Amino acid sequence: SSSVLYLPVAHSSAKARKEALAVRPAPSLKRSACRSVPTAYPSPQCSKMLATRLGRVCAPRARHLSSNDLKFFAGVPEVTKEGVAIIRLDNKSQKMNTLSPALQDEAKMLWKELTAKHDVKAAVFISAKPDNFIAGADIGMLAAKKKAGEEDSLRTVCLSGHAMFDELKGSGVPFVAAIHGACLGGGLEWAMKCDSRIASTSPKTKLGLPEVKLGLLPGWGGTYALPKLVGLTEALPMILQGKEVRPDKAKKIGLVDAVCDPAALEALAVQTALSLSQGKKKQKKRSWMRWATEDVSFGRDFVFKKAKEQVDKSTRGKYPAAYEILNCVENGLGKKPSDAFAFEADAFVRLAKTNESSALIGLFDGITAAKKNPYPGTSKPSSVAVLGAGLMGAGIAQVSAEKGLSVALKDVSPEGLAKGVAYVAGNLDKKSQAT
Repeated sequence: SSSVLYLPVAHSSAKARKEALAVRPAPSLKRSACRSVPTAYPSPQCSKMLATRLGRVCAPRARHLSSNDLKFFAGVPEVTKEGVAIIRLDNKSQKMNTLSPALQDEAKMLWKELTAKHDVKAAVFISAKPDNFIAGADIGMLAAKKKAGEEDSLRTVCLSGHAMFDELKGSGVPFVAAIHGACLGGGLEWAMKCDSRIASTSPKTKLGLPEVKLGLLPGWGGTYALPKLVGLTEALPMILQGKEVRPDKAKKIGLVDAVCDPAALEALAVQTALSLSQGKKKQKKRSWMRWATEDVSFGRDFVFKKAKEQVDKSTRGKYPAAYEILNCVENGLGKKPSDAFAFEADAFVRLAKTNESSALIGLFDGITAAKKNPYPGTSKPSSVAVLGAGLMGAGIAQVSAEKGLSVALKDVSPEGLAKGVAYVAGNLDKKSQAT
């Protein structure tokens, strides 16, 4: 039997009502497909009226991000009842979190959806990795650009990072970086773009800008942001020498705002973010030393003069990265961020084209590869032989013995061998007495 669909739509005339409710034969359906279906449909005029009254035409629901969609974050961020978003960094294809254009794109997409669904008051960046926050830029990406002769495109990569964070901070909410493990290079620059930084006291936690060791400079605002946070006298050694600092030192110089046990890191970061969202932030007092070395032209010139003398002495003029860093830091003083960032990005591209950078990146890759076991399927050794019982040989023998290996120590003379054995025995006796 057929059925008729009645729609509660108002019409101006009996003719319109009759036409709207006209019964039309339904398309034939196989009995195996459906045993009970209506065999009448509303006319086209009726369907149009219904859509008009509803104010829209039905469309598929917008698909929201899921954890499976994310490659650089652990999952869709959780938001506390107070409105603090906890965003967990997690590069799922690598052991370390690294910066790349793909990460930047995903961060913008994630933030846009997060703020559309929640009333976010503040946000915390924390790593899901056990031993690193962000370890720096993707060296593989840099090497690929250099190999393809596309170094000029790195300028866009640098500036797009600033644009990404500008978009995030355009929402007006404060950001807190909760740092556990390595926070180096672009990772520290990411953290410095946040409104506050909390570091764990773990021995794994270290902060620094090591780009100079690759013949490069910090390309994401490090030459501008670090001196503003910690002052010239602390910032220049960190950038020029690639020095790393531990949490306590970072707190002392003002690089981080607080340190805590790793177990308390997330809770303290959330509490800090909430306080910032409520306008509670203590203003740091500027020391007289910073005033003398940064605001007074004579003191500022003296700092850069001494820094250049040290660079000349250590590099003999053969290390272009150090000189570009000095230029960027000096140029950034008193400049607008956008001007300083553009100057820094241009310098980064110039260094990326140098032979020194290519050689140092190759050296870095070689050292990294040497740390990996080329024979992963082999069993661990139970014994080791050391040739030479001098200071280095005896030290290797001692460390090996402490690891439970059977050690054979050999030297060209019995006297040298006896000294080596006595050295190892003396050190082991001291350790046993200390425990």
